[in-house]
Amino acid sequence: MGKMGVRERGNIIGYGSWIAVTLLSLFVSMCFLSCNVDDPADGQQDISGNSLEVQFYYLNKEENALVSQSYTMEQEEQSGQIQELLAKMQEVPESIDVKAPMRFGFQVLSYQLEGTQVVIKVDEAYKQMLPSTEILVRAAIVRTLTQVKGIDGISFLVGEDPLTDHAGKPVGVLTADMFIDNEGSEINAYEQTNIKIYFANETGTALTEVNRLVVYNSNIAIERVIVDQLIAGPSNTESYPTVNPTTKVNSVTITDGICYVNLDSGFLTQPYNVTAEVTIYSIVNSLAELSNVNKVQLMINGETAVQYRDNISFENTFTRNLDLIE
Repeated sequence: MGKMGVRERGNIIGYGSWIAVTLLSLFVSMCFLSCNVDDPADGQQDISGNSLEVQFYYLNKEENALVSQSYTMEQEEQSGQIQELLAKMQEVPESIDVKAPMRFGFQVLSYQLEGTQVVIKVDEAYKQMLPSTEILVRAAIVRTLTQVKGIDGISFLVGEDPLTDHAGKPVGVLTADMFIDNEGSEINAYEQTNIKIYFANETGTALTEVNRLVVYNSNIAIERVIVDQLIAGPSNTESYPTVNPTTKVNSVTITDGICYVNLDSGFLTQPYNVTAEVTIYSIVNSLAELSNVNKVQLMINGETAVQYRDNISFENTFTRNLDLIE
């Protein structure tokens, strides 16, 4: 593949210039460290206290999973860190067991920082990747760059057009939490879907509908993804959280049309100003959007003999409640 550069403020930075800048930065960093040998933390944080160590994401050689490696950035400023990570994504990795996310036949034409988002423009060759590879490439880029302080999301342009999914819909701004893993494992096969979930309104007395695009590990059941997304809370300013964010999910399973949601006792503590019904039916109504869910059975550590906030029993199953939806 030919040389690829990234653009900042209208200037293309090629590999030759980048290497020169990097070597100079490394020399300066080494000089700085040699003058501060009494502090072992030097080189791990910048002057503002930001950690310079990130997890850099590669694709494995089979192109069916992501693997991460610790990487310490040399640049201290946000723009420099973005530029450094983009350049590293285009380099040939030292290990033959991984592939850099920007070495799949496409070129980065430019990038632009817009508030807390980075817009990356690539050429038409980006569309030539297999769909399974493209999603992993996208995930590696997003998960790496959003570790830069102040960067919340990444969007892609293919030429002048927004990146679209396999159905032709724009993927929009991508955040790290959209790429969902099994706990304690790396991403392998991805699926992408739109889910409809329910959060609270401003007063906490009714439910508001939110449509969310999620990209998740195919080993995770979609009903578990929905519960995890409710615990994570809304990402817009029109909706409000319903579930204690410290809640741990023991299991979520479906049998004969009943979805069994087994949570830990953290669920019983409610830090938000929402009614008990809104919390319960944010879960029930969200899961009932699945075609194979007719009822929901809530449990705390496997037990149904629970009174939630003294007025809702878990001994019976719950069905969808449309009256609470605004």
